[in-house]
Amino acid sequence: MPDKKKWIIGIVAGWMVASLVVGVAVGVFLKRLWTKPLNPGLPTLVPTATQGVIATETPEVTATPSSAEPTDTPIPTATFTPSPTPEPMCGGPSNMVILALGTNRGFYDLADVIRVVNVDFTTGDVYIVPIPRDLLVDLPPDATTYPSPQKINEGYFLGTPVWQWGANESGGAALMAQTLAYNFGISVDRYVVVSGQGFRKLVDALGGVQVYLPAPVVDKKQNANFPAGSQILDGYHAWLLARIRSDVGDLGRIDRQTMILKALLARVTSPDILPKLPDLVNLYKALVLTDLSPQEMSQLVCLLQQMDDPKARFHFYSVPKDLLEETGEIIYIGPNKTTVPQDVLIWDERYKQWLHDALQGKVPVK
Repeated sequence: MPDKKKWIIGIVAGWMVASLVVGVAVGVFLKRLWTKPLNPGLPTLVPTATQGVIATETPEVTATPSSAEPTDTPIPTATFTPSPTPEPMCGGPSNMVILALGTNRGFYDLADVIRVVNVDFTTGDVYIVPIPRDLLVDLPPDATTYPSPQKINEGYFLGTPVWQWGANESGGAALMAQTLAYNFGISVDRYVVVSGQGFRKLVDALGGVQVYLPAPVVDKKQNANFPAGSQILDGYHAWLLARIRSDVGDLGRIDRQTMILKALLARVTSPDILPKLPDLVNLYKALVLTDLSPQEMSQLVCLLQQMDDPKARFHFYSVPKDLLEETGEIIYIGPNKTTVPQDVLIWDERYKQWLHDALQGKVPVK
């Protein structure tokens, strides 16, 4: 009987150890899934500019010479108590810089929408800075052999598997991120690419978005006719309005896209949608190409749900037109690298500095 009892105890102990090992293994596996990016991540970026998006300023302390006569009594040393740094909310990093891109047909197209978004988890502020698609840039020579100069929206397409043999699905976002770092010294942490189809489905899932147009918007080529006034747009018509530029040009279209993004934010943060946001993210994450992990998505959703006033926390910048010059320039296009004249936007160091300041909220939103 004692032997049988020992045998039973041995079996139970063995099962407990095995269960513990399996539990730990499953936990490690699930943690890896939780923290693993959904798609290939970005390469290590080395910005060319000295200033960084998340650089903090360290005050310079200089000694002040004293005119007093030296004495034997030691002078007390002043002590400074630094202000406590707020803890990031929702378990996130101090901040996360996201490259947000919008394409028309699938994920392997030109980038029609380019935004750099700085999410500050310590303050709860989000800074959205638009990048005009017609900016004239140089492609990083260590990332592509395609010649420069080039419009920045080509910096996405030229990195995709459609164009670059052997590239993975994140190649377009990677080349765009490298182009931003090479030209402007902006280093991004993550990327999100939304196709036209994904955008349309997302808007439809939210029940449409409400916009106000001060004047009618008509584009006969696209069979578009939007009346003036307030209206609710479904996914297709929101996408169509975001694409029209025949009446306002590309810079005007950026402002129109921002209007639609604000309407989308208002819908996402509405009382009937906000509680369902985690489920919507899980349901529609297949519609985007991103290297965000499920954990990071959860942190972003958590931050949005904790905002007392999302409208006041999201800072949408407009393009500083006074810092850009519209002109004609010869660029390269196509597989034969043909040179053709194109309308482009020329920038200088003032614009580069503005980008960094806007991403840190140091300039007012206009």
